[in-house]
Amino acid sequence: MNKNRQFLYFLISGGFAATLNILSRIIFSNFVCYEVAIILAYIVGITSAFLIMRNFVFDGERDDVRGQAIRFIFVNILAIIQTLIASIYMNNFFIQSYPLFNHAALVAHIIGVLVPVITSFFAHKWYTFRKNI
Repeated sequence: MNKNRQFLYFLISGGFAATLNILSRIIFSNFVCYEVAIILAYIVGITSAFLIMRNFVFDGERDDVRGQAIRFIFVNILAIIQTLIASIYMNNFFIQSYPLFNHAALVAHIIGVLVPVITSFFAHKWYTFRKNI
C-alpha cells in the first residue's frame, strides 16, 4: 500500500477509534471518576482500532493474530500513559487557567488522545503488524 495512503487510512481508522474512545469516556464518566473513565474508554478505543487497523491499514502477517494483539496492547500501554498524562495535565491547566470553561475535561481528553498519534503509527507499522517478527 502507498505510504501516504496507509497513513491516511491510519488517521481515519484512528479517528474513528478515538471518537469511540471519547464518546465512551463521556458515558463512563457518569459511573466512575475521570481517570478511570479515560482508561476504560481507552480499552474501547484500542479494541476497535486493532480490529480496523489489522483488517484495513496494515498488511502484516495474517496468521499471527495473538502475537499482533499482544504487541498492539504493548504499544497502546505506552500510548495510554501518554494520553493519561496529557489529559490530566490539560484538564488541570484548563480548570486553573479558565475556571468558567465548562468543557475542560472533554477538550483535555481530545488533546490527550491526539498526543500519541505519530508514535503509535510507526510503532504499529514497524512492530505490531510487521511481517516475520
